Amino acid sequence: MTTRTTGSVSLRPLRRGETEPVQSVFDSMSADARAQRYLTGMPRLPAPMLAALANVDGDHHVAWVAEVDGRAVGVARYVVVAPAVVEIALEVADDYQGLGIGTLLVDALTTAAVARGIRRVRATLLPENERSRRLVTRIGVRLALTDGLLEGEGPLRLLDPPRVDRRAVVALAHTDPRGAHTALG
Repeated sequence: MTTRTTGSVSLRPLRRGETEPVQSVFDSMSADARAQRYLTGMPRLPAPMLAALANVDGDHHVAWVAEVDGRAVGVARYVVVAPAVVEIALEVADDYQGLGIGTLLVDALTTAAVARGIRRVRATLLPENERSRRLVTRIGVRLALTDGLLEGEGPLRLLDPPRVDRRAVVALAHTDPRGAHTALG
């Protein structure tokens, strides 16, 4: 895949217990970007939270990594919160924001979700997180202000036109999260 200015971006599922990409992206985000992702200021990623974020199972907790030149620059994830309903989250390193990487990640993530029978999507954002707001509304989330946060749910829609090779995403999504993956891109 290519973005507007980064050139080639590889996408792949995060492997179970793989903390390095999660930590690398976190470390590449400013305090403001971290607050927008985690809804609170986080100067560091606590070890228990890092372990939980890397504890993917390929079914109920799925995460995809975007890499440029072998370096993790973004992570998108979903967690099943009810039958056929997921909550999504996204983070992109500061130097790579606004280049389309979040859109690629969300397209891969939602494609994998639909292939697993997911029909609805939820998200929670800070009101000032304009980029994420635009992106989640494009995939079906209807946001409303609740207690200072934008929260919402809606029927999951895939991005149109697609930004990823959806057949390749589905093939990668069905690999074992404990093993090695071939990168898409």
